[in-house]
Amino acid sequence: MCPEHEKPYRVYQVGGRNFPVYLEYDEQLGESYPAYPDFEKCPEYTDEGRPFATAEQESCSHCIPNAPGKPSPGDCGGCGWFNREQTPYDLIGVCMCDARRRKNENDSEREKREWE
Repeated sequence: MCPEHEKPYRVYQVGGRNFPVYLEYDEQLGESYPAYPDFEKCPEYTDEGRPFATAEQESCSHCIPNAPGKPSPGDCGGCGWFNREQTPYDLIGVCMCDARRRKNENDSEREKREWE
């Protein structure tokens, strides 16, 4: 995203964070499109260690269908772990899968206290 963008196209509020989305111009198409964060390339996490994701990201090996009887989804938007906080159409959300959760220092300290 270019620094000359003054005003975001939209700001998503997810997991206690703000993610501005800017319009970028595609010369081949001759039109602008919203450029969402690339969480696969540059992962970001909530304070609880849960990864942010976009609905269009390719699903991971932990994906589950978001409804019974549906096939395994090809993207995060169709995954049962993908949590949209504001509306069912939000394109940025939080992956609630424990297998993808990043452990942090607070988790280690809490586990130590539980064993004592």
